[in-house]
Amino acid sequence: MTADGKISAIDPKAPRHSDAADKAHVKYQISLADLILIGSGTIRAEGKMSTIQDPEVLAARSVRGQSPQPIICVVSRSLDLSADLPFFQQDIERWIFTTRTGLERSPDASALQKLANVVELGDTDINWDHAYTLMSEKGINKIVALGGGSLSAALIQAGRIDDWWLTIWPVIYGGHNVPTPVEGEGYLPAQAPQLRLIETRQIESELFLHYRTLK
Repeated sequence: MTADGKISAIDPKAPRHSDAADKAHVKYQISLADLILIGSGTIRAEGKMSTIQDPEVLAARSVRGQSPQPIICVVSRSLDLSADLPFFQQDIERWIFTTRTGLERSPDASALQKLANVVELGDTDINWDHAYTLMSEKGINKIVALGGGSLSAALIQAGRIDDWWLTIWPVIYGGHNVPTPVEGEGYLPAQAPQLRLIETRQIESELFLHYRTLK
C-alpha cells in the first residue's frame, strides 16, 4: 500500500513504475504457495498472473512435492469475469470460487466453466468454511491471498488470515474512493482484529512489515 494506505490509483489500470524489491517479495511469497487467492477486481485490473520462471524456485517446489505453478483461484461472488481475459489463456491450473447466484446470472458462466474449475460455495455469499474444507481435502496447505480489499475483508471476517505482509510504498495516491488493503463494513475499535509485528525490513525508502494475527 502507499504511505497513505491506498492499493491503487484513482484509475486502477493506470501504469505505475515497476518496483523490483516489491516484485521480488511477492514472487517469493507466491513461490511458497499451493494456491493463490485473488479477488476478481484485481485480476480484471492486472489481466493475468505472474508465473514462476526461476529454475531454482521450480526445483525447490519439486523437492517440496508442489506443482510447478500454484493453483490460481479467483474469488467472485457475482462471477463478473470475462472469458477473454489473458489470464484464461495462461498455462496454469485455474479455479473460481463463486455463488449459485453468480452462476445463474453471469453471461459468461458456461465459457468460464470450460476454462476453469468453477466451484459454487453458497447462494449469495462465499462460504469460507466450505472453501477451506475443500482445499484441505485437495491437499492444499499453504494459501496466499493477494487481495484486493474486499477479499481481505471477507477472509478476516471468516477468521482465515494468520499472517500479513504489508509493503509500504513511499508515495501518496489520495482519493476519496480509492481502495485500501481491507474494505468491507469495517470495525469498531473494541472488535477490530489485533496484530503483532514480528518482522520488519527496509529497502531504500520501502518498508516490508510482517504481522501475525492475534487469536
